[in-house]
Amino acid sequence: MNRTPRDATVSVYHYEDLESLKAHILAVVTGRNFAKRRKALRWRTPYQAICEARIKDPSIFNIDPHHLIPGPNG
Repeated sequence: MNRTPRDATVSVYHYEDLESLKAHILAVVTGRNFAKRRKALRWRTPYQAICEARIKDPSIFNIDPHHLIPGPNG
């Protein structure tokens, strides 16, 4: 295996309680699902697919998906 030391290094996190662990896992999984391109969506992210669907038929959406972007103020 030709891996760099950085690829082989595992980050270690220490959590004070179970709730902080759950919050971190939720943040990682949500971020990955938000940004990962999917083959079933023709290599678009789920967010891109939702925005394009809203452009085609805005009547099926109650709110603008741009208001659901996770960010530092969310």
